[in-house]
Formats: sequence, structure tokens, C-alpha cells
Amino acid sequence: MENIKRKIIYLTLIILSGTLLFYGCGKSMNNSTNPTTSGTTPVAAASATIQNFAFSPAVIHLLPGGTVTWTNKDATAHTVTDVNGGFDSGNIAVDATFVHTFATAGTYTYKCTIHSMMATATVIVGN
Repeated sequence: MENIKRKIIYLTLIILSGTLLFYGCGKSMNNSTNPTTSGTTPVAAASATIQNFAFSPAVIHLLPGGTVTWTNKDATAHTVTDVNGGFDSGNIAVDATFVHTFATAGTYTYKCTIHSMMATATVIVGN
């Protein structure tokens, strides 16, 4: 009987460890890769990635005249296209970049025209 209890305890510990490991792998705690775009303070230049069919960060705060550089880290082409027609990257190949300068204050929502299932993202330009 003692042997069965011990096996149940070990099995429970293994399941809990696996659950914690799985949960931990799904959450990135490293915010150092792009600290200039994670806050609400506008910056002069920002970087964004397209990866796992998502734009990251989803919101960028930029100073007027500032630039954003998007890098495609997916295994397929994407676009960065303003929903109001203000800018369009055309197809961005794998590992390629697109840079756009935002001269005018405002809110710019963009999408990927190739993959309509992707969520939109936003650049907010202003002080």
C-alpha cells in the first residue's frame, strides 16, 4: 500500500512539473528585445516583428517624424498595410524588412492583406 501511495505522489509531481514547464515555455518574460515600443512614451524609432502570424508589439507609440522598421520572422511573406490606404509595404519576404516614416500625428491601424485572419496593429503618432 505504501508503494502505491509513493507512486501516486511521484506521478502527481511529474504532472505538476510538466504543467509548470509547459506554461512557462508559453510565456516570454524577456522584454529586453524591444524596450522602446513596449511603453506609452513616444519614441523616434521603433522596431516591430511579424512572427507566428502576428504583429509585435500590437501598439507602437511614436514621435511625429519617427520611423518603424518591421521585420518578417515568419516562414511566409506578409504585408504591412494601412487600413486607410496611407502606406503599403507590398510583400515582405522572409527575414526582410519594411521601414515607414510617420510625418503626421494620428492613429494608424495596419494589417496583413495576405492573411486576413491576422489581428490588426496600431501606430500612435504624437507627443
